[in-house]
Amino acid sequence: MSVAPSAPPIEAHGLRKAYRGRPAVDGIDLLVRPGEIYGFLGPNGAGKTTTMRMLLGLIRPDAGAIRLFGRDPHGDERAARARVAGIIEEPRLYTYLSGRRNLKLLASYDRAGVGPEVIEEALEMVELRDRAGDRVSDYSQGMRQRLGVAACLVRRPQLLLLDEPANGLDPAGIRFLRRLLRDLSARGVTVFLSSHLLAEVQELCERVAIVTAGRIAYEGSLDELRARAGRRYRLTADDRPRAEAICAMTDGISDLSVSHEQIEFAVAGDGALLRLTRSLAEADVVIQALVPEQLTLERVFFELTERPSVEDPVMA
Repeated sequence: MSVAPSAPPIEAHGLRKAYRGRPAVDGIDLLVRPGEIYGFLGPNGAGKTTTMRMLLGLIRPDAGAIRLFGRDPHGDERAARARVAGIIEEPRLYTYLSGRRNLKLLASYDRAGVGPEVIEEALEMVELRDRAGDRVSDYSQGMRQRLGVAACLVRRPQLLLLDEPANGLDPAGIRFLRRLLRDLSARGVTVFLSSHLLAEVQELCERVAIVTAGRIAYEGSLDELRARAGRRYRLTADDRPRAEAICAMTDGISDLSVSHEQIEFAVAGDGALLRLTRSLAEADVVIQALVPEQLTLERVFFELTERPSVEDPVMA
């Protein structure tokens, strides 16, 4: 029975998973739209791999619901995974066989089955056709990653889940991966991309979820993320202690820090910066420099993921 075209590729509500009583995933909700490259971002140990294993039906959640194109990967496994492929952590390959033989063998395990033309097409897409006859033991790490992606493409998926796919790739390999994923997205394939590499996500994704300690700290567009974080400034004044005290007392000025005689702070709300400059002038504090600081995704990422927690859970 076919699934309604409107069913989202990934929909998850309240996912939870604990190991030895300690939470690895603690109430994650996800909604991934058709054809997008969705970034699942977080530091190592945040619960990304555990979440992906649950999405693919490799482990069962302790609580929560998952739907892939409207199907439950744990209750209706064959139908749910029919249009899905993925790599968790690293590709599992037979190193004593050639790249082409690996794909033929993997395709033979798949109930869907494909012809040799599909295998050649997948090798062409990952630019391995010229080396397809070589043993995988002779492949570089980057080539093995690409062969793993080819193994996914042999299934002709409409949803592709990739866990840290840039691991082991050199800059040229990362550029190739970006081109490939953009091409797949243009063809209508939905890509769920897990990574701790900020540049990788920033180059490919419009929407992201940032996960820390098994929970989602942010979900939305990158532009919204930057806007939500607000603006930051650096102030240099002739009387730094008095300037710092005035900053601390000014409404709308927060998150003060001092570095190399500069005062860094966040500005929230209209008029806060004007109130601060007026207060400094009234106190005869001379402003030597007041410079806006460029907000980067990296800074926002660490602000969200480095918040202290009572206890760091053990993550998979």
